[in-house]
Amino acid sequence: MSLTRQRFILFVWVFSLYTSTVFGDDPVGVLLTGPEKAAVGDKVSFEVELVNRSGTQLSQLRVIDYFDKGLRHAVSSSPIEQAGTIVLAAGTSRRLTLEFQVVELGRQCHRVEILDQTNKALGNGTACVEAVPRNSPAAAQSGVAGNQSPSTKPPMQQGIGPLPNKGQPGSVSQPPGSPLLPRLGGPQPSSTPPQAGNVLEQTGPKGETGQVAGSGLPAAQDDKTSKEPAPVPIGEPSGVGEATAAPSVTMPNVASLSTSPPVSPAFEVTLAGPSELSAGGVGEFVVTIENVGTAASGETSLEVMWDPFLTPLEASDGYKLDQNKANWSIPPVAVNETISRQINVRGVAGTGEIAPLSSTRACVRTVLSDLPGGAMVADEKCVVIKSSEPRPRSPEEAGVRLSLADLDDPVRVGSGTTLVCTILNRGDQPTGSLKLVIRLPDHARLVGNPMPSRVRIDGSEITFDGIESLAPSGRSTFELVYRMPAGESGEATASVGGDKLDGTLETSCKTTFLPL
Repeated sequence: MSLTRQRFILFVWVFSLYTSTVFGDDPVGVLLTGPEKAAVGDKVSFEVELVNRSGTQLSQLRVIDYFDKGLRHAVSSSPIEQAGTIVLAAGTSRRLTLEFQVVELGRQCHRVEILDQTNKALGNGTACVEAVPRNSPAAAQSGVAGNQSPSTKPPMQQGIGPLPNKGQPGSVSQPPGSPLLPRLGGPQPSSTPPQAGNVLEQTGPKGETGQVAGSGLPAAQDDKTSKEPAPVPIGEPSGVGEATAAPSVTMPNVASLSTSPPVSPAFEVTLAGPSELSAGGVGEFVVTIENVGTAASGETSLEVMWDPFLTPLEASDGYKLDQNKANWSIPPVAVNETISRQINVRGVAGTGEIAPLSSTRACVRTVLSDLPGGAMVADEKCVVIKSSEPRPRSPEEAGVRLSLADLDDPVRVGSGTTLVCTILNRGDQPTGSLKLVIRLPDHARLVGNPMPSRVRIDGSEITFDGIESLAPSGRSTFELVYRMPAGESGEATASVGGDKLDGTLETSCKTTFLPL
């Protein structure tokens, strides 16, 4: 083999390894280009290129950026999400610009994640910049002192894990405690922010007068509606050799994550609450909003959502309730000042297929929106709800056995067959109250009265309700007679369940009726 051919094969192998590492298997490739070094105080720009390599059009893509505390964005603290969504045709790309100010020494990183409408991750990329003192030799050698470093760094690899320093961007931090709610209907000082515990009015779907269905909260107190973030068109750079998707009527405008005017508000949102709750216990969740920017904010919107295993009880004044979420209109917040909202919820232990264990995990989430540039700030707090009740067992685990048999098969013309259903408890504990349902086959006709006669008949469905609990080794038998047209076969089924059982146990019996 010639030397030229060997070099060619080596080049192909290296190129394949590079492309498999950089582009991976993610449907969306996220390529980041930015400076390698910057002086503290400088502003740095990162160019983000999103490439659709899935082979199909991708729509409603969300762009979220997590960044270290050593990087400051003019809109908000980490994480930030651009307003609106992106549509990428197959094989096309889209470019965004991210701008930060470097405020701390050391390696500062940020990660861009792409999510679809179901919050499934489609791709991510990470880029870092080394922050050096403004007047240091490193800054002078790199030519970054007082200036932004040129964007000469090659694209970063995709699929890189958590950022290497200062913890995970966007991680949840908790204050040491939550303020207590005053009693319902108690007086509220006029000089302090509204507190939770007031009687609330109802605006959501109603189960009974003045309450939202499935909620202990009364209805909302105001008619204000939350405003949607106003999308801002982004600029898409173009250059020689760039495969950038041209804007079209199918691509909605999306907000730019690039730097806004230097003087602007920025927010940190913290959601604090308990980590554990007993079933039926009350948890207090407090949202703290702090303006860490350089200017007072305008009016913003706060939304708090909770999982089905949490039932709302009371909340701070001024909220609007809608099923499993509450909304507040937040007044302007001055620089370095905070404002808080609180909601109290009751923990409900899960049962059955949804939560088969004796403990259930449920979460409360909060989103602050209507920020400059359409950005949003979010936080989440999860709680484990523990139940003292034993986990419901399936009929099989409880030792319940069910049989269904016919006394005549095949059945002579003009005659019927007797079905005998037997429930047996082979477990070591009483079964609790049981319910037996026998379903006759199509075209079947019940003859006489079932035994025992305490039944409900609904067409071909016969229900034996309120069957007394069976002690260990106990049994109960049920009988009925039915007929079918000559020459047909039918299959009857039986199922048993109970108040203390998780699910049902089923069996069947097939019978043939002889032709004329």
